[in-house]
Formats: sequence, C-alpha cells, structure tokens
Amino acid sequence: MIEKKLSYKRNLFEIENARNLNPKELVDTFVPTQSFWRLLSAKHHVVLGARGSGKTALAKMLSHDHLAMLDDPRAQSAIREQQFIGVYIPTKLEWVGALKNKPWQSEAQKEEFFQWRLNLSSCLALITTLESCISTYCGDKGEQARVEIEIASSLAEAWAEGQKIETLDKLRGHLEDVEYSKHLLIAHSRATGHQRPSGTGPGPAFDTDLFVPLKRGMTLAARVLKLRPESIWLVCLDEAEFLEELHHRIVNSHMRTHSGNVFFKVTTMPYCHYTLATNTDVPLDVGHDFEYVYIDSDPALFARFQGEQNPLGTLFARTLFNRRVEASGLRDISIAELLGKSVLLDDKDAGWAPDSEHFDLMQRFCSSETVLRAKRLTGSQKFKSEISRKIHGALLLRKAHEEFVGRAETDIYSGATLVIRCGDANPRRFIRIFNALLLVDRRALKHGREMPRLSQKNQSRVLRRLSTSALVRVQSEPQCGKELYEFLSSIGDFMHRTFHHSPLTTDQVTSIKIEKDISNEQWKLVQRAVELGLLYPNIGPQRRDEMPNREGTFHFAFILAPHFFLLPRRGHSRSLATIMRDVEARKVDKNYNDEQIKLL
Repeated sequence: MIEKKLSYKRNLFEIENARNLNPKELVDTFVPTQSFWRLLSAKHHVVLGARGSGKTALAKMLSHDHLAMLDDPRAQSAIREQQFIGVYIPTKLEWVGALKNKPWQSEAQKEEFFQWRLNLSSCLALITTLESCISTYCGDKGEQARVEIEIASSLAEAWAEGQKIETLDKLRGHLEDVEYSKHLLIAHSRATGHQRPSGTGPGPAFDTDLFVPLKRGMTLAARVLKLRPESIWLVCLDEAEFLEELHHRIVNSHMRTHSGNVFFKVTTMPYCHYTLATNTDVPLDVGHDFEYVYIDSDPALFARFQGEQNPLGTLFARTLFNRRVEASGLRDISIAELLGKSVLLDDKDAGWAPDSEHFDLMQRFCSSETVLRAKRLTGSQKFKSEISRKIHGALLLRKAHEEFVGRAETDIYSGATLVIRCGDANPRRFIRIFNALLLVDRRALKHGREMPRLSQKNQSRVLRRLSTSALVRVQSEPQCGKELYEFLSSIGDFMHRTFHHSPLTTDQVTSIKIEKDISNEQWKLVQRAVELGLLYPNIGPQRRDEMPNREGTFHFAFILAPHFFLLPRRGHSRSLATIMRDVEARKVDKNYNDEQIKLL
C-alpha cells in the first residue's frame, strides 16, 4: 500500500519567531535588508537589535543551507562562487541554563564546560552546513554519497575517537549521544559530590580550546569538497544575550586574535554585548577588530512604498505581509485593501480652508502663537510643510479623545499607514499585529471568499488591545518587571497629559532626553526598555550603529501610542528628570495642575 503524502501550508501569521519556521518557510518570507548584505562580508560583526527585530532570521539566512535557497542574484553568486559558507549556531536556553544552574567549584570549571558545550554545538551545526555544501557542489547522487562518506569518516576520526561512521546523519546522532552522556555525568557528579578530573569524560575531542574542533572540521571538509582557498566561513552565534560576561570575553578573544578565513557574526540585544575585554591584555577595538550593526535603524525598514508621501515608509512591512500571505497559501490581498487609509496620517493637506473644521479645531486646541502663525501662512507654500503636515493628526486625535471619554471604543487608530507605523519596523511586532487583524475574518482569507475591508473600529480595537498588552507584559520581565512597568507608565502618562491638557503646537512631546547624571537604576530601566523595543534611540544616519550610553534622546515606541492616546510620530523630547519631577509632584500635591508642567 502506497502512503499518500499530505501536503499543506501552515498559516505563517501565527508564527512570530524565525526559530519556529522551517528553512523553506523562512527563505520564502525573508525580506533582505541593508544590514543583511553588510553581514555577508569578511568582517567580524556584533549584531544589535531589540526583541523581535529579526536577529535570528538574519543569522539563519547567513547559513549555507538557507542562503542557497534565497532567490536573489547576490545570494546565488555567493553560493555559486563559494564566497561565503555560513554555519548557524543557536545559543540554546537549555544548555545556557545548565551553565548557571550547575554547582561549579570554580570559574575555570564553568568556563571549561562552556567551551566544551559550544564546541560540540558548533560541530553539530557544521554538519547541517556540510550537508548543504554536498548537495550544492557535488554532482549526481553517487558523487554526493562518496563525498559524504569521505567527509563523515574524516570528521569521525577527529571528533569521535576514530569510530567508523560513514554518514553525516550517523555522526550527528553520535554527537547527540555524547551530549546526553555529558549531562548524565554532570548530574552524577552533582548527586555524589565527586568531581571528575579535568579532561576526562565523554567527547574528549571537545575539551580543547574553543572552536578548535569546528575549525578542524572546516579544514577537513574543505579538502574533500575542494573548496576555493579564499572561501570565507561565517560562524553565526545567535542570541548571545543569554550568555554571561565571561563567555562574551572568550568569544571576543577569538575576534581579537584570529586571522584567516573564519569570521564571527554574533547577535544580541542592545546593551547586551557585555564587555569589550578579551582573555589577552588588549580589548576589542570597535571599527578595527569588529563592527556593530544596529538593525533597528536599518534604512530598508523605513523605505517608502512607491507613491506614498508618508515620512516613515512602509515598503518593508508591505513586502513582509505579501510574502507571508503567499507562503501561507492564503488568497491574495494587500494591506491597503484590507485596512484602507488612515485619517490620522494620510491626506494631511485636505480640508484646510479658513472656514473648515480643521481651522475650528486649531482654534480650540492650539496655542495662540500656532493659530496666528497658521493664519499668516494660509495660502502659501509653507502652510503644508509647517502647519497642516505637522498638526493635522494631532487635531483629529484631540477631538477623538474628547469624544472617547465616557465611551468604550474609538475608530481613530486605523488605516494601513497607521497600523504599520505602530509596528515600529519590528518584524515580530508586524506579524503579531497582522495576525490579530486577520483573525477578524480568517475564514474568508483562507477559503477564497471576498475579504471585506476591516472596519475602523475593529482595527482600532485590535491596536489598542495589543498596545496595552505590550505595556502590561513588561511586568513579567525578570528582576525589573514592576519597576519597568511603572517607569514606562510614568513616561506615557506625562506625554498624554502634555498632549491632551496643554495647548497644541506643531510639535508634540513623544521622546525623552537622557542626561549624564541619570541614576544607575533609571539607566538600567532605559536599557531594558530599548532591549524590548519600547524605547528607541534617535540615531542619525551617519552614526546609526552607535548606541548612546547614559546620554541621548529616545523616542517612545509607536506600539504604545494607542494605549496612551498619543500620535505615533517622532516629536519633541522632554528630559527624563523633568518627567520624574512631574510624577513626584503629583504624588505629594493633590492640587498640582497641568499648567505647572511648563514651569519644570
């Protein structure tokens, strides 16, 4: 009886994390950015990005097995010419936890196990890369089988104490068994209190210095595959924020001292490259030994969709949406068709006649200086750039909030441009928002019925719920959850008050300014908020990879705007010290009023 093979596509809008996508799904939905092409180079890089920014996707896509499937001329040329051969090494939580939870007698013993474990993990990762190389660079099935036997036998000689192993899959199984045996040995040592002598136990090949087994494997495989001498090996170490400063120092040492054709790509969250120190007397030199790549500021994330006038572009988000729709086997539909236009962010030059509602709203909500300036510029070319473009959305939002008080719903947070803006150019956040919106009528999208445009109220309801959730979830962050929640709430409440209880001008407060005298406790909260993608440093295009340290301007994440009824745009900043003084004043003085904000 012949089994019928089932074939179906998963709904990829339900999968936010790249680690849960299979290789084809990731390749089919991947949107290359400038940062990705920067990483495809013979340089050491430390990749910085907030949670959900796509670090894992970038690291995986650099691996040979993923890059070989990418339908892009540059990627195909790199594979065909054997320019780059990437190895993806995940920093798995289960073995990182083992580093912290085991009763190590000394730092040296802890470092020894880290090196052993990373050595074994990197060799397991290399096996996947070599399988891809064999299928790419060897001819027919017979040649592939002969090459695999030769490579597996050579690697078994180096890694498996000379055991007779003739397939890469069996070699992988052997290494997994060694890994399990190591866990049993450590568990036994912990239970009995007996410490094994250094250098004994399962997998002695991995007790050597870090990456020595990996590099030996690369050398042996390159000989058999007859790779070009100038081929570059990329070692992609993912999620290094889970490691400790000790481990970062070890990896740094390899970036500092290594020369040859092996280059490291280390991904971590902002402020989580814990040290520049090495195990030598010389620390890493940024710009010489390696470069930072801050992917949250990638220009490709903000590129405009053709024909749009919106200052923050939507090309990346629209492309990501379209690729997920196609890869999920859903009916073809665009974000514009699904969501329509945004009353807050689109059509900013419409309806601005002197007797229009916009002028009436401006006289109700704006400062006298702003009203006089608007009247003076009416009819001139400067009116659009200096008045209507900047204050159009603010007026409509003030009106909507005034009408919202005492009601359960609003429809103001709607439209494709606004929905995308609230995604903060964060791929995981985009997917989460798109999935929540599509849940409104998923059956129509999947089964081909006409997909109705989602109502503005439905869109606004979804965005406000996700906005509140993004804030509430920080309470579960280890060590600082409660403090971070109160910190962000204080900032959001301050911005809400300045927007809704003070006369409007053409710029609203949506950023905070950090001074050098910030306390250690507050600075840790700022760092954590940046790691989570709830604060973003305002970095210029010439210094986009330089993270500010205890000084600079940070804008409030746009995903938080619906919760606090703010306009999702970059505006003026107010110093964090001013905001905290306002918070404290309100705690001690019940008669404190919003007019006093100006005096702080």
